[in-house]
Amino acid sequence: MFGPKRKIDMLFEVDKTKCVKCGACVKDCAFRALKAGAEGYPEIPKPEKCMRCQHCFAICPVGAITFNGHRPEDAVPTRGLALPTADEVENWMQVRRSTRQFRKEDVDRGALERILSRLGDVPTGCNARGLTFTCFPTRRAMDAFREEFIHAIEAHRDGPKLLPRWLAVPAIRMRAGKGDMFFRDAPGMVIISSDETNPAVTTPEADVAAACAYFEMLAQAHGLATCWCGFLQLVQREVPELLEKTVGIRRTTPFYAMLFGKSAVAYRRGVCRETDATIVWKE
Repeated sequence: MFGPKRKIDMLFEVDKTKCVKCGACVKDCAFRALKAGAEGYPEIPKPEKCMRCQHCFAICPVGAITFNGHRPEDAVPTRGLALPTADEVENWMQVRRSTRQFRKEDVDRGALERILSRLGDVPTGCNARGLTFTCFPTRRAMDAFREEFIHAIEAHRDGPKLLPRWLAVPAIRMRAGKGDMFFRDAPGMVIISSDETNPAVTTPEADVAAACAYFEMLAQAHGLATCWCGFLQLVQREVPELLEKTVGIRRTTPFYAMLFGKSAVAYRRGVCRETDATIVWKE
């Protein structure tokens, strides 16, 4: 099943002095937008079918394709590229932790900008690119959000709906300065959301989850600690106007929050899971 058609402004160019008419780009085109023309060179007769994944650009063995002004020499080459080994990736998976104790200082702005800029490479369903990354980069920004957060809960508490104990009690303690169970006193947070009103967005929840995983991987590669902040989703269900007022995220918008900062603790080893992954083989 193909994704929804969309109007796309793009420029697809083929250098006929380089193209060897191998057909690799046409064969790899997911939505069959590419066709071999009368002379055998690839062309896009129906641009609305193109999802701008640039697989044609990436697979061309001779670098004959330019896409929206991007030339092959502008892209990262795969040949000779240093990538982590399977052991290194597995080791990271075993020792990664969600950190709930953060140091006070802010995260280096240059490192944070580099991490966020790379999130444009996060995969999304049908290449919709419908994600928004709302970042609170400093402790000052986080403290302001915490104040809005507590104020929203207090205002809701005085309404007709009784707040659950798991939300009301930690909020009271947070207002009294007796701990931050919701955001773990983290100096930074990014809220990743998907525009569910965009007809090109077909898998908003999966897009958000993938982006969170990529953010965690990049952040930890830069020496930052992270924590998946599921509490904010739970709070949004009880106080649906919270994020709509504070960051413009609608109550129907798929989102997830990631806390980040420098870790105040050092984990000495991975953990021993009590259950293995559930695997079902179909042969």
